[in-house]
Amino acid sequence: MDNYLIDRETLGKFVDELIKKKALPVSTPEELNVLREKSINDLDERIGVAIFSKLSRAQYDELNQLLDNEQSMEETFEAFFNRANINIENTITETVQAFGAEFLGGQNA
Repeated sequence: MDNYLIDRETLGKFVDELIKKKALPVSTPEELNVLREKSINDLDERIGVAIFSKLSRAQYDELNQLLDNEQSMEETFEAFFNRANINIENTITETVQAFGAEFLGGQNA
């Protein structure tokens, strides 16, 4: 099972909206599904890179320790990223907007 930073359904809805806005080089439902899955995975990966690339090595090590030790992950992550001065919502929003613009080839999303 894949792990997603944002739930897969939310990513899928966003990708589905992009797909509706652009003529795609696919000719079968199978090709469309492959493109959709690739796009969902790519978007999730970009969000992860955008968030975790903001961490220093010490912060990255601290996060790994938290992952190993903590029970209530949501509050722990929120506190960690607040201490690291990383606004997760803004980072995700900016990444999603950039992905959408790239997917649509510069068209307004």
